[in-house]
Amino acid sequence: MAAKKRKNLFLYLTLVCFLAIIFIFIFDGYLGVYDTVFINTGEYETEVDADTWLNRDTYRAVGVDWGEEAFFRHEVDNRWFSRYEDDLNVSLWHSGEKVSDLLNEELSIAAFDKVELEWTVDTAEYIPPDVISDQNYSFTVIIKRGELERNIIIYMEPTFPPKTVIIEEPPG
Repeated sequence: MAAKKRKNLFLYLTLVCFLAIIFIFIFDGYLGVYDTVFINTGEYETEVDADTWLNRDTYRAVGVDWGEEAFFRHEVDNRWFSRYEDDLNVSLWHSGEKVSDLLNEELSIAAFDKVELEWTVDTAEYIPPDVISDQNYSFTVIIKRGELERNIIIYMEPTFPPKTVIIEEPPG
């Protein structure tokens, strides 16, 4: 009789360990507040997902044509059993100086719900008039949600005027 109880004890311990592992995977890998940023520039969409931020990347860079717009969509996903509330501030910076505030929102997200926020950066609006298009120029979009800070660099490569090629016809 004692052997049968011991055999069942090992079965129960195995079941408890299995459930504990599943429980850890759910709490460690699924629950939390995650944010994803989608950036549309021209015909390209760049996704900066929650895993990028979890990998300790401090910033992400995206290219935009000189003087064009970059469209941002920021998704904040609350995967907790309670409401998530925090402030979200988005600002545009260049060379360590704030250029503009782009978005200020108070987030209030129900349990297991998400919100999407959108804004646009028109680079032509923020480029100083003395900067010409044959120079590299960049901005940093700083997204602050509570204590978290996300940096996305918008860089514009120089555009050069097209070269004129003169084709001479051979004499004859």
